[in-house]
Amino acid sequence: MKFLDVFIEPNFKIILGYFQLRQCAGKVMLLIILFLVNGLFAASDTSTFNQLYKEVENAEVKLQNLIQQAESKGLNTESAEISVHTIDLFKTAAKWDFENFDKVHDNFSHYWRIKEPRTTEEARRLPFNELKACMEVATYANSELELQLEGKIKLAEHLNLKVGQVRLGKGYYEIDGRPFFPSSLIWMPKKEEYLNSFGRIGQRGTTLARLSPQEHVWQSVLDENIKSAQESAANNLTPYVFFNGHSPAKWMIKQHFDIVHGARHFTKYDIDSPHIRTWFMQLCESQLPKWSGALPEGYPRMHMLANEPHFATARGGWLAKEGLSDHTMVKYRTWLKAKYQEIDRLNELYGTSYSSFSEVIFYDGTDERYINEPWRARQIDMGKTRGGPVWYDWCSFNQHRVNEWFSFLKEHVQANDGVGAPVTIKMLGFTLSRNTRDGGMDIEYLTNLQDVIGADLRVAPLGAEFFGKHEEGINPETSWMNYFAYDWSEQSMYLDFSKSLCPEKAFYDSEWHGFSSVSWRHFNISRNYVRSSIWMAFLDGMSMIKPWFWGRASDGAIKTNKSYDLMGQLPTQPVALDAYGRVMKELNSHAAWLAPGVMQQKRHIMIYYCEESAIQDEGYTSGFKSAYEAIKMLNIGVGFATPSTVTSLSHEEQIVLLTPTQFIKDESITALQDFQQKGGKVILIGDSFQYNEYGEDRNEVAFLGEFIRLKEGSMVSYISDFREVILPLIPASLLQIKINDELGNNSFGVYARQFPTGPNGGVIVVLNNLSKDARVVQLKFPDDVGRPLKDMISQDIVSGELNMKPLEVRILSMQVTQ
Repeated sequence: MKFLDVFIEPNFKIILGYFQLRQCAGKVMLLIILFLVNGLFAASDTSTFNQLYKEVENAEVKLQNLIQQAESKGLNTESAEISVHTIDLFKTAAKWDFENFDKVHDNFSHYWRIKEPRTTEEARRLPFNELKACMEVATYANSELELQLEGKIKLAEHLNLKVGQVRLGKGYYEIDGRPFFPSSLIWMPKKEEYLNSFGRIGQRGTTLARLSPQEHVWQSVLDENIKSAQESAANNLTPYVFFNGHSPAKWMIKQHFDIVHGARHFTKYDIDSPHIRTWFMQLCESQLPKWSGALPEGYPRMHMLANEPHFATARGGWLAKEGLSDHTMVKYRTWLKAKYQEIDRLNELYGTSYSSFSEVIFYDGTDERYINEPWRARQIDMGKTRGGPVWYDWCSFNQHRVNEWFSFLKEHVQANDGVGAPVTIKMLGFTLSRNTRDGGMDIEYLTNLQDVIGADLRVAPLGAEFFGKHEEGINPETSWMNYFAYDWSEQSMYLDFSKSLCPEKAFYDSEWHGFSSVSWRHFNISRNYVRSSIWMAFLDGMSMIKPWFWGRASDGAIKTNKSYDLMGQLPTQPVALDAYGRVMKELNSHAAWLAPGVMQQKRHIMIYYCEESAIQDEGYTSGFKSAYEAIKMLNIGVGFATPSTVTSLSHEEQIVLLTPTQFIKDESITALQDFQQKGGKVILIGDSFQYNEYGEDRNEVAFLGEFIRLKEGSMVSYISDFREVILPLIPASLLQIKINDELGNNSFGVYARQFPTGPNGGVIVVLNNLSKDARVVQLKFPDDVGRPLKDMISQDIVSGELNMKPLEVRILSMQVTQ
């Protein structure tokens, strides 16, 4: 180890510094430097690597001996066995990485955001870092086992997921009648040690490219599909997911080139093309009956209708340059005609002089760049149109056509699978929190359409390297980095929104981005971050999870697909992988009270979500996001209401919070007024209702009788205001929780959830310190009667005050007997 610190690192800096000076020499210089680096360090690197490898082997032997001792005393060793498997995986991976520096370097170089010389440096360090991390995994597991053997901690019994009947209940999955949380990893091999450590979800993909020119699924593809289903059933990989991709076959494009007009990144064809519709029906009819039929009766299935669908149409948006097809334009004009009936009505609103609906456009039709590809010109100028009727109508129509597309997909997969299996959609996690609505995602409609709500949500840790995309939070006054150990609100807000609309639907994150994403990387993800962020997900309503990603073969080799680099990602981080397997075991051991408790939570403050303002006002989403974060950090049950759901709220138990909502339909105001007139309370923040949905001034501002009015502010100012104004309106919890900083001042950052455990006043409370700083948590019962709280892991009796480190999670229980 001393050799690494004293010799390798300084010489890396010398050589790589030289590389920087001569960077202009390009690839030739790179090859020279790589040759020099390899030659200079080969012998000494080998000695150091072998020494580290031996140390890992010795630590693993100690771990296995402790496991045997623990097993002989009947203790739970499944978490420790995950650590053994993790070490074995990364011993293999580190050896491959050490022996294949050129391939590792090539893979790392695909992440273009990090440049040379660092790419070379990271590739060289990787196998050593992996072995050192294996030592951390072994040390942690050994320490935990020693505490178990000494009787200082007791791990809850883990579920056996290898066998048992799985079914989808209300809000969560069950195995033999007991709630549990299915899990897996993307691209995880179907080997028992993987399955036992990281979870068991079955899946196989399909796409139009599977259709032959004779318009039926290739027999070899169908055979592989059937084999996949049978193997999943044999290994109890549940539920089994039919993953629907959206890539056309080459012969399709050759026959009808226009099917790619309007294509997007993961939907590589025009969703309005009648050819696509016909082929999709043939795809379902020719494979789903036999494919789904290969699974046993009652085996849980699921259709994932799309991967990260988006149909951005604003100029500069994600692949908006692919334009829109003629079919889309025909549908758009038909939609406008159905809405306005007469062209004069549209002209009056738009300030135009069209003679018929067939002339209506929303883009600059004179752009000479697209003279030979006119479909590409069909991009809307957000800067010129947002806030007006053209933008509103286009975004509304785009949502309409996408809603119709997903309804079509759902109809045909369920009509052909023999059982009408539930459908889900992997929605982009920022769909709610981003301030654009030109992508066609009608969140409310699609949430209701799905049987299992789906998304891929992002959580990002403090200390990560960010690369600009989707980073609103760098402001020194309002950034999450000033307050929290990780950026949690995108995940929590999407879950709370979904569960507000459909509390009895399960939620599946099929590409969880808590380990990495396109926009950020972290090269040393901590165990505590993994535990805290995943506990946060399941406390807020996650039911099933599949993180991004595992990209190695069984011999440790890096996945050859160059689109997916491993730089700073999960397949290079033993501690993070070990922590993931462990936290899912832990969550499943507590799922019996956690899953139903989360589904039954009461939401006392409902933020009013208005699609009109989301479409028209770029500041609308950040406005309700700040208010949401403040309510969440005051540990008040929070959710979302829409014009279609607000009238069904409880007037006695739920209060509507209206953040600045400038653009709104008359009907959306009426829904709020109806709620209020029936006894509901509405808290107003700032000013609202200045314009209708088209951006026209309201001659008379709609009136809501004011219950409470507050000034618009930031998350921090809202916390202060809401603590004073809203907290007194919320029914008292069984356990009162007060959060201070280390100086004794009122603070925030510890997320607390309470779960009643019986009719006699029992409670389980989960405390999760999201703050980047330590917090002091005071626990008190309203009647001032001292009652013992027990830590469900250490079994210690907890006093009324806890000192919590950043990212610390505590699970406490109090049982009351008659």
